[in-house]
Amino acid sequence: MSALIDLSPNAVHELLDKEPVLLVDVREISEYSGKHIQGSLMLPMSVFDPEDFPKPMAGVHVVLICALGKRSVAAAKMLIDAGYGAPLINLEGGIKAWAEAGLPLVMAPEDYSI
Repeated sequence: MSALIDLSPNAVHELLDKEPVLLVDVREISEYSGKHIQGSLMLPMSVFDPEDFPKPMAGVHVVLICALGKRSVAAAKMLIDAGYGAPLINLEGGIKAWAEAGLPLVMAPEDYSI
């Protein structure tokens, strides 16, 4: 049986430095393309299907990400209800909290003209 754990942005950042982590961003394409955590996999909630979710891998932590930490909880509940067999981590406060903590993000390039 899977469980959901909330971790702060700083705790997730520390985990990334120490352990294998699969980051799954459930925001929509327009949100993800604006800014995201490097290496995160985009699986938008609008098409989210637990059957398509990567299978649990031994020793790999799964962190779910959204804008504020609510859609990621909904995605986790869908996975748990579908019988996902590994613990899941919710990025507490989402990308907003991650950015407010000053942690690194991949940003969309600004438009410019020549």
